[in-house]
Amino acid sequence: MLRALALSLLIVLSTTRISVGGLIASNKSDVEMTANYLRLAKQGNIKAEFYLGALYANGVGVAQSDTESFRWFLSAAEHGHSQARIIVGAMYAVGRGVGKSNVEAYKWASVAATTAKSEEDRERARQLLEMLPGRMTTAELAEGKRLAQPLLSAGGPSAAIVPARPAVATARQYGAEYDRLTEAINAAPQGADVFYKRGNILAQQREYELAGQDFSRAVELDPGHAQAFNNRCWVNMIVGHSQLAITDCDQALRLKPQYPDALDSRGLANLKLDHPDRAIADFDAALRLKPGLATSLYGRGLAHKRKGERRAARADMDAAIKINPDVQRELETYGIK
Repeated sequence: MLRALALSLLIVLSTTRISVGGLIASNKSDVEMTANYLRLAKQGNIKAEFYLGALYANGVGVAQSDTESFRWFLSAAEHGHSQARIIVGAMYAVGRGVGKSNVEAYKWASVAATTAKSEEDRERARQLLEMLPGRMTTAELAEGKRLAQPLLSAGGPSAAIVPARPAVATARQYGAEYDRLTEAINAAPQGADVFYKRGNILAQQREYELAGQDFSRAVELDPGHAQAFNNRCWVNMIVGHSQLAITDCDQALRLKPQYPDALDSRGLANLKLDHPDRAIADFDAALRLKPGLATSLYGRGLAHKRKGERRAARADMDAAIKINPDVQRELETYGIK
């Protein structure tokens, strides 16, 4: 019953095509339409993010991808789109495009049931919300309600959302290699690695949103590019899209299970989401594969500290600082203290 409801929500909402400001003409090809939505989404257009979720869900103008569909729906949901919030709840409920989580499903359904503007949307959210408790423990219900509170208190988009940056880098100097890669991209269609390499340069320059756009292009061209998924996870974590970061790291680890950097990135994202137990599990796994990873050691220390485990926290943080004296400052630049 729950699966049928969730899938019906996805079908009804994802097959809807609505123009944005008259920019999408009905006679344009699917590929052109999708390209326009992608351009608008990168400029921060929330409706375009929602429509991209629908297009990826149905494989219209792009290769069908539940993972990319979820990523765009989640971005729209985090920016306050009511229908996207219902769909994200449904996708979590059935595990489509993301790992199944009744807690996350409950969170998004309860937010939509309270904040949606239309009665129709509120009713859809309530239907999902009414069916979830029968599949959840008391602790899971409490966690779902707790996670919903920041969004309900804000009365709209998450306060962690960072405004979109321009889709094209300005006239700053990023170095000769950046210029070479950009010239290659502008001259002819390129493979995923060209965008991945340029994204790395932008990330080193702390142009995180622009880097994320290049990593997104890399995974569009090569859905099996685990490094690009990990690096997009990392930049999403830095700019405050921590749940999107988790999704990307999950995909990186599906592609490459023994991947310490992805475990480290996901651990940092879990820290920002205030999930210390999940963070510790990720850092433990990363350190088994890469014992000298200072960010995982220091991050695990912070997670222990949040749990009140002071001795373990101090041991990890001191060990991390011996490996990298700047590790505390590095994590603080990510918004992790």
